[in-house]
This record gives sequence, structure tokens and C-alpha cells, in this order.
Amino acid sequence: MSLPAGTGRADRTLRLVADLGALFHLRASYAKDHPQVAQALERVLAAFDAWCAYTGTAEVSVILVEGHLLVDRQPVPDDASWARGLVRAFQRNDIGGLTLLLGLDAVELGGFLDDCLAARGAASTPHLQVGRGGYSTGDAPETPGGAGAAAVGPGHAVTAEQVQGARAEFAAVAAGGVSRIDQLRQLVARLARSAGTGTIDLEGLEGVRADDQEFLHGLGVALTTTRLARALRIEGKALEDLALAGLLHDVGHLEPGVAGENQARRRHLHPVRGAARIAGLDGVPDVAVLVALEHHLRFDRAPAAPSTGPSRMPAAPARVVAVADSWETIRVLPDVRLPEALAVLRTRTGSFLDPALVELLSRLEQARASGG
Repeated sequence: MSLPAGTGRADRTLRLVADLGALFHLRASYAKDHPQVAQALERVLAAFDAWCAYTGTAEVSVILVEGHLLVDRQPVPDDASWARGLVRAFQRNDIGGLTLLLGLDAVELGGFLDDCLAARGAASTPHLQVGRGGYSTGDAPETPGGAGAAAVGPGHAVTAEQVQGARAEFAAVAAGGVSRIDQLRQLVARLARSAGTGTIDLEGLEGVRADDQEFLHGLGVALTTTRLARALRIEGKALEDLALAGLLHDVGHLEPGVAGENQARRRHLHPVRGAARIAGLDGVPDVAVLVALEHHLRFDRAPAAPSTGPSRMPAAPARVVAVADSWETIRVLPDVRLPEALAVLRTRTGSFLDPALVELLSRLEQARASGG
């Protein structure tokens, strides 16, 4: 495959991903001492060295989340044909992530490929770290909030100070003024450990301005996401990561548009801009980047924003947050009662939203309304 030459980060990412994918393919097709395999090994090492020299780092991580690649936490466009070979290779070898470290040479990389083809399978080496991927919402319990409910513990109330600190950090994220999200992570951790009632003590919201619309919406989505995740028996760090994804999913709305850009185009591009913004932050899990990118993809695979090339269903975490996002948008409408709100939500079932998750949320809301 002929690839364009370039000097920027994107070009180096393209070269590294394409050469890695080609190497897996060639090694599966030829003996390890074949000249084409040797040449492919050298191309990967050269691309890796060039990437590290450009970024000033000693490693690069290539992660596969629900069929989508992230390179150094930056999402690779889904319509990038040069990435498909590596996606298929990762899936074939049950590789969820691969971190290359400086010091990697052709002997070590070749031995890693030999392991991939042998019964042992992909295994870490001193300069190649292998991760296992996959994220599944699992099966919902028979009773909403049953086996998946987290135990209530003391000391997890959300204080006004914590909410205000998180609000300020959220605004700084949108403005590109921070590199870490400690306050937001702490807030989400407390929400994830709370009783799961789906509400925040009003004391914690004192001082949050009415024009902090995206932050308030993000909080609501994080809470509803947490309730859905618990009902799906998602716990621990996975629960906190998914809740954080819910909180940050719409941060792209706050990205400044280009001169002359209309609101419709800003709305269309906010998933891409949000994913790119949070991908560069320390402490942001990869699932949050994926959710920001995919939360407006349609369940029925119809064209949606952003354009993703071949039609596909959004990943499981994005489907959870999409239901929470829709619900929080509907339930705050004036003069809308629970039955009406649920009826509106169900109109999106099977088209925009996962029917099983809509049904689960409906059961959770009805149980809460009845005091269950």
C-alpha cells in the first residue's frame, strides 16, 4: 500500500499503524526468515523511532477499544483504511493494547510475532507490553438495582466545595487550561460509591450558575450512567470510568468553533472535538475518549454524527451513555411527567438507542418512582 509522506504527528501515527498491521499480515503469510518479513520488521522499528523522536517520548501505546484504535490516546478515524489491518490483527490475536518501548529490536519484535502464531499466543516482552481488551455491559439483572447495586458506605456525600471545584475544572478542560482532572475524578468516585438514588443533594449545587448548562447536564448523565452501570453489574474502576465518560461526553460543545462556523456544524463536530480535547488529559480513561466520539452514533447503524465511514453500531459504553444522555435531556423538559418522559425516550428505541438499555432504564425509573 502506498502511503503519503508527511512530517507531522498524524503522518507518523499513520505510518506506525500501517506498518504494524502490514507486519502482522506478512508474518502470518511467510516464514520468519523471509526477506519481506525482515524488511517489515525494519519498517516498524523505523516508524517507531521516528514517532518517539517527534513526540519526545520513549514509548507509544496502541489500544483497541470495541474495534476502534487509539494511538497515544488519540482516536484513529474509523474510515482510515490504513488502520484496518492492525485492527484485524489485534482482534485475531486477542490483543487489546500494545505498548512499544524504546530498546525494542528486530529480534524481540520477531519473537513476539512468533509467539502470536504459536499456541502460547501474544505475550509481553521487556520492550513490548500486551494488554487484553474488551468492554461488555453484560446481562442486566432480573430486578433493577439488585445484584449490581453497590453497598452504601459512609463518607461519600458530595459537598458543595467538591462540586464547585469540579465545575471549575470542567470549565478549564473545555478551555484547554488544565492537563489533569483530579477534581472531576474525585467527584465521580464519590458519585459511584453513593447510594445510587440518581440525585445530588441540592446543597452541593449551590453556587452553580444556571449558565453552567453543560456541567449540570454532564452531572445528570454521570448519575444516570452510574445507575445503569450498577444495574448491569459494572463495579469498581470500570464503573467510575464509565461515569466519568458520562460527565465528559459533551465537552466538545464548549470547544470554540472556527470563524464563520454555524451552530449546526458545531453540533455535528462536537463528538470529534470533545474526544480530541479529553484524549490529551492525564487521568482520562480510554473509554471516555471513545464515548465522547461515539455517543451520537445510532444503534441501527444509520448515518450519524460524526461520520465514521462504514456503518456500525456504537460501542457498548457509548450505548449506555447515549441512553443516559437522552434521558437527562428529556426529563428536564418543563411539565413532562414520568410516563410521558419514558414514552418520548421509547420513541428512540431501536433507532438511536439500544432497546435493552432503554427498557432497563425505564424499569429503574419506575421502581424509583414507586419507592422501590
